[in-house]
Amino acid sequence: MLRRTVCLLGLVVGLVGCSDTSDPETTSDERQDLPIGEILDPPSDGAWGFATECKPIPEVEPLNDPKIVVSLDGLTLRLYDAAGDYDRVFPVGVGAIENGESLTPPSTQFSAGTYYTRTDEAPTFDGPTPDQAKWGWNQQCRVWWTGEDGEKIPVFAGLPFIRLAGNPLSSSYAFHGPVDNYTNPSGGTLRRGYVSHGCVRMAAADIVEVYGRIEGKRAEVLIQKPVERTESGAPIDVDPWFLSECNSDAECAYDGGVCVLNEYNGPGYCSKACTTYCPDRAGHATSFCAKDADTGEGFCTIKADTVRNNDCGRYQGFSKHLGVPRPDGSAVADVCLPGTRGETGDRCLSDDECLGICVPLQGGPGGVCTAACTRFCDDTPNVKTFCIDAPDSIPVYGGMCVAKCFNDDHCQAGMHCAVTGRNNESSVTASVCVPN
Repeated sequence: MLRRTVCLLGLVVGLVGCSDTSDPETTSDERQDLPIGEILDPPSDGAWGFATECKPIPEVEPLNDPKIVVSLDGLTLRLYDAAGDYDRVFPVGVGAIENGESLTPPSTQFSAGTYYTRTDEAPTFDGPTPDQAKWGWNQQCRVWWTGEDGEKIPVFAGLPFIRLAGNPLSSSYAFHGPVDNYTNPSGGTLRRGYVSHGCVRMAAADIVEVYGRIEGKRAEVLIQKPVERTESGAPIDVDPWFLSECNSDAECAYDGGVCVLNEYNGPGYCSKACTTYCPDRAGHATSFCAKDADTGEGFCTIKADTVRNNDCGRYQGFSKHLGVPRPDGSAVADVCLPGTRGETGDRCLSDDECLGICVPLQGGPGGVCTAACTRFCDDTPNVKTFCIDAPDSIPVYGGMCVAKCFNDDHCQAGMHCAVTGRNNESSVTASVCVPN
């Protein structure tokens, strides 16, 4: 079927976003939808079929005190009951990548630190025709989206649309269905990756499960950049596969899975020996059998993909390597391998990996890329920088360049986010990543 580029609800920060809910008295026609990318063209006969039907909510036990955590690097949504035993992780699609970051901003960058759902309000329901679209905080059945040309298209497929609120900028965004293939009987299929304008997409079966569990409750929502972890530090993942973090082969629970040490971040990563090809798995980027430059043997990794893995940016301690060959030389690909971009604040093993120099960090492994400075540093498209006094633990005379941050989530292992004065101008401060 033909596809076209259209608009869809995305993220609101201030005046721009998923939908402007700063004034709840405005009508749905007065709220502006934002671009999303490619979706299915309208059918020539005007019959939308299953897309205009409200999807049933399963009969599930509601949670007593529901909490939600979304990880942008992990591409996961975890729903758990703080006053019960329910605890489940779902795959998600989040905001597309712009300047190296997802359009879904972590709630942790705001002073409140969390958002919350408005599923404590009375539910609203869209009807099967465009003129029956209804705005609401808690939309149990949302069908219609309004494009730039004013045309209404049923991309939400009769699934719940769970709006969020609560940050100091009166921003709002939502959890909703998958959008892709929205005319399917189920409500569509999820692309797990960086695909939206800021809202969090879920598989059709998952969004109705979440809605059924939290309906009638106001659930706190934490959105963070890094992978979510258990109290013991283990990563929370919905489907461990190539490049998933691990500490033992047993954690790579697929045929031939092995855990390989990554010198850039300490933990290992899941891989598999190969000679020419590697298996692919739904919900993950395409795999590739890469040649080990030292041994000549093959091992499985993932192709770099802006939509699927932020060109390797979602994997800590990895970077995009160009033109990596297969062991037999029959093909090359751009893939994710242990390494660094070499920009200020990135992990490194030697000076030749950095745009500046590599200095050691206490506790290792490796060090961090920096450069000497007096007052100012050079920014890059991915990193905003700041010049601080070099701490005694860093062998740099005078000032050193560091990366700016919102909080610890934006800093590499071995560093933390702190308000620090500029070198030779201590009255000027910024939140930056400094060594522990």
